[in-house]
Amino acid sequence: MSNLLTVGVVAGLAVGLVFILANMIFATSQPALVNVPDGPKLPAIAPFLDIGTIFYFDDMPQMTPAYPFVGLITHFSLSIVFGLIFALVLVPLFSNVRALLVGAVVFGGLLYVVNYQILGRVVFEWFDPSDPMGPNPWFGLVTHLGFGLLLVPFLLTTVSR
Repeated sequence: MSNLLTVGVVAGLAVGLVFILANMIFATSQPALVNVPDGPKLPAIAPFLDIGTIFYFDDMPQMTPAYPFVGLITHFSLSIVFGLIFALVLVPLFSNVRALLVGAVVFGGLLYVVNYQILGRVVFEWFDPSDPMGPNPWFGLVTHLGFGLLLVPFLLTTVSR
């Protein structure tokens, strides 16, 4: 149990880092103004501004000095929680690597559905997939599926025992 706890925290942090870096790179390729595709691009801190809305329960990101930092802390806290949920709750259910891979994809998909489709439409309006100003829902789906899959290498030894 303590091994799963440690691995869940480490996996959540490591995969959360990859997840946020992918989002930062993607953000810098997106137009800052929806109606001006060739105009200025979003800043690399845009994902932290987006995630800051979760902590503050704001309808849209605010450009304050603390907002990106709060987004960073919120992101890594959630990454740890999601890594722990996967390691402690789901991994013990899988008896082989194939089941772990399928479970990881399903877990990433469920995270997307809960984060974007349910909470984004009901609680955190900025993440509503139908809002063209908010985060890109297709990229969100890909990164959430990737989050689940990237947890797998950290937990392979646990399943193979």
